[in-house]
Amino acid sequence: MKPAHYLYLYIIFTLLGSTSCTSEQGETAQKVSGDTLHYDMKEVHRYSSFFVKEGKKIDTTFFKARYPAFKDTMINSLLSHSINLEGDSEIHIAAKRFVDAYDEYVEENNGQSSATWFRDLHAKVYQNTPRFISIETNQTEYTGGAHGDHFTLFNHFDIKTDQKITLVDIVDEKNQKELTKIAEKYFRKLEKLSMTESLNDKYFFESGNFTLANNFALTKESLLFYYNVYEIKPYSGGNTTLEVPYKDIKHLISNKGLTYINSIN
Repeated sequence: MKPAHYLYLYIIFTLLGSTSCTSEQGETAQKVSGDTLHYDMKEVHRYSSFFVKEGKKIDTTFFKARYPAFKDTMINSLLSHSINLEGDSEIHIAAKRFVDAYDEYVEENNGQSSATWFRDLHAKVYQNTPRFISIETNQTEYTGGAHGDHFTLFNHFDIKTDQKITLVDIVDEKNQKELTKIAEKYFRKLEKLSMTESLNDKYFFESGNFTLANNFALTKESLLFYYNVYEIKPYSGGNTTLEVPYKDIKHLISNKGLTYINSIN
């Protein structure tokens, strides 16, 4: 049911942790310096006005996001889809849509709900160099069911050409098969598998053939591939981080790829 007194608001903010937001929806900013591109870290919080009581506890549905906002408007435009994962133009729109969906669900069930929802999105700068910028977006959410969902996505952009960087920009298409072959050796080592052991039983690779994750990142020493839950393993298997050292694939990396890698401090 909807709260009748401000006491309920006090309870819910206590339960969910203190924030600098003094209303249902708000933003805070923290300046970040020392990187090639300057940005502020902003936060958006939004809460449902419906509450669920479980024993002595009172909870409510919420949306929380923390993300970088760059002074360069073009960069912000490029990074928009990395942060607004469902196509919303702004974070506060995503927050409103998520909480409104829960409120509509409760209203359709005569004001009753057995559980609350939440979405916690954290986007951060993974790499910020004179040549490219990478955003790592982590999202955890629960909208009912046995368990929630969580995933991590990496996106990269060339700040000179304003273009998204793909794996083919790092390793040419003609060298992708050899990259996959080398990466499989590291995957089998990571998973403690022999080179002849089948991938059919424990993993979701099509026809048992190892494939690279589309989700990748550039580190100082290696090309990182990140497989989210359900991508190659069941939920209980969690996510998988696979690193392939540059020293083993340096003959495959394109000149453009080397430019990006060499720009990492």
